[in-house]
Amino acid sequence: MERVYEYNKTAYQNKVIMINIFLILILGYCLFKIIFAGTNIYLWIFAAVICIYALVNSFIRKGNPRKIIITDDEIVFSSFGEKRFEINKLTKFRLKVSTPNYQVIIRLEDSDKRTGSFWVTYSQFNDKMDLIAEFDFLEKKIHPDSLRFRGRSGKGDKRPDPPGSIDMPNTV
Repeated sequence: MERVYEYNKTAYQNKVIMINIFLILILGYCLFKIIFAGTNIYLWIFAAVICIYALVNSFIRKGNPRKIIITDDEIVFSSFGEKRFEINKLTKFRLKVSTPNYQVIIRLEDSDKRTGSFWVTYSQFNDKMDLIAEFDFLEKKIHPDSLRFRGRSGKGDKRPDPPGSIDMPNTV
C-alpha cells in the first residue's frame, strides 16, 4: 500500500522556499561585508556560517520534505531531490515532537550507515493524523520497546487504513 503525503503548496513556498531565498540574499550581503568592511568582520562571518548551515540543511541534506511517500517497503522524502530508505534496512527511526500538534524531527539510519534528519511540519501536510500514525507505526516496528509507546495501548500497532476504506462489521 502506497501513501503519499504532500506539504501545502503555498505554505511550502512561503515557509521553505522564500526563507531560503532570503538566506541566500543575507549570505551575499555577509560576504560583501566580509570582503569590503573592516569592522565587525567576526559578526559577519558568524552570520554567514549560520546562513550556510541553514542552506546546507535545505538543499544538500534535504531536511524539509515537500512530499513523503511511504510504501510497505520504503520511505521517500522529496525536497530539492529525494532520499530513499528501505524500511527493512532501517536500524534507527526516532521521532521527536518539537511542538505539539505541529512539527516533528525524524532521525533515521539504515544498515548501510546512511542517515537522515528531517523536520516535518505535519500540520501543513494532507492527512496529517495518518502521517503521524505512519511514523508511529515505523518507530514501533523498529524500536518496539520505545518509551513513547509504554502505557499507550494500540499506538503504532498498525498502519492507518487507506483512504476510502471502511471497516464494515461482519453481520453474517
